Amino acid sequence: MWILTLRSPSGEPVEFALKAGVAKLGRNVDNDIPVPDLSASRLHAEIEYIPDAKTLTIRDLNSTNGTYVNHNRLSQAVSLHSGDSIRIGEHVLTVNEYRGTVSATVASRPSSRPLTRDMMLESLDHHAVLMYKIAQQLNTVLDVDEALREVSELMRAAMGADKCEVILAEQFGRLNEYGFPATIAQEAIQKRTTVIIPAIKKDDPNFTKSALLLRVRSALCVPVISGDDLLGLIYMYKTDREARPFNDTDLSVAVAISNQAALTIQRAILVQSVQREQQARNLLLRFLSPREAEFLLKDYLQSGSLPPLTARKLTVLFSDIVDSTGLAERLGAEGFGELLSRYYQEMTAIIFEFGGMLDKYMGDGLMAVFGMNPSQTEPEIQAVSAGLKMLERLKTNLRENGTSIEIGVGINTGLVVAGYVGTAERVEFTVLGDAVNVAHRLETLARPNRLVIGPMTAASVADRFIIQRLGGLEVKGRSQAVQAHEVLPK
Repeated sequence: MWILTLRSPSGEPVEFALKAGVAKLGRNVDNDIPVPDLSASRLHAEIEYIPDAKTLTIRDLNSTNGTYVNHNRLSQAVSLHSGDSIRIGEHVLTVNEYRGTVSATVASRPSSRPLTRDMMLESLDHHAVLMYKIAQQLNTVLDVDEALREVSELMRAAMGADKCEVILAEQFGRLNEYGFPATIAQEAIQKRTTVIIPAIKKDDPNFTKSALLLRVRSALCVPVISGDDLLGLIYMYKTDREARPFNDTDLSVAVAISNQAALTIQRAILVQSVQREQQARNLLLRFLSPREAEFLLKDYLQSGSLPPLTARKLTVLFSDIVDSTGLAERLGAEGFGELLSRYYQEMTAIIFEFGGMLDKYMGDGLMAVFGMNPSQTEPEIQAVSAGLKMLERLKTNLRENGTSIEIGVGINTGLVVAGYVGTAERVEFTVLGDAVNVAHRLETLARPNRLVIGPMTAASVADRFIIQRLGGLEVKGRSQAVQAHEVLPK
């Protein structure tokens, strides 16, 4: 009688009595000799035993990672002898001729042999390999969810668990959704300590309804902790009555993995935070000066969101190029494009200089708002100062082939609805309301190269600028005319 002793890296040795014929080896549980190793193919190898010829032959079945006999990879069928070793992945089978009696009905039985030094070294080597594989997964990953799924599978297979999950702290409220008895997990979470239950019995307080329904026989929970922060939980269990219960070695490995996972989670959170901050900064710099962007960014990082649409008093500025169509015809597409680009750069710089926020470019015009920053105490004065400087800049800098730009600038103050709208993928700043429409109509009255303001703006800046009353301006949708004023250069 031939006996194959399978030494599982994380479990007790198991003996298989070979019967006459062919025995299949592989990762599938329906093989004659199941080899629960991630490196094993589903159908890995076969051993043929012919009692009459007293021969024992092994052949590899085109496995991915190969079959080794006495450290040599098989390229063809070879005969086996007592004392030979067969290695598949991290599992080793030892061949022995047994001259006693073995029950014909028993295909396998647990070994009663004491744990030897070599077996301990094999187990330690297996755990080292497991830690190396997990470290490989965790050290470079930035996607936490994907990494933890892969680590869960590695641990499940290595420790022979039926189920294993690495659950993040924000998911603790949904433990039942993951198919785990919450009572066991809560003890690990609340006490921040490891919980190992080698065997759950009916008189055990952990033998809850959920444990009964899930047929949990042995469980292991390890909190993932960094400093004072509980980041997650490693949770696994076994349901097979005949399976080896979790032991202290499993616990030690799980603790080591939890420490590695804690570092990974922290790194990923930091990276995601930096990415989120940079995305927000890039978004804000589309509308704001660097100073204003950093001011708003602080609030965003504290609250986690940009200001939503709310009613607030703002000062709105519109600027538009006079006769842009004729200008484009005279300069040509390329020349007009260059001039327009310079115009936007110069005007935007002035708006930022006076604390304004760029809302949008509109073909040959732009819209800006003043007063979004609570620290901006005189938005009307700053808006008018910006408008005057824009007109002054046109006289000196913005000329192309002897052609200068003429614009109109309209400014109005009033109650608007302003804030950020959109989704996580796309966010836009928007300003809505009657005050916006009035500012746009004032801009049309201001052509060419004039600055026209509304009544509330005029009242706020009357003692700082030279103002000339223009009279009532009819605005569509309003029953009363808007009193317009022109701001004159000093």
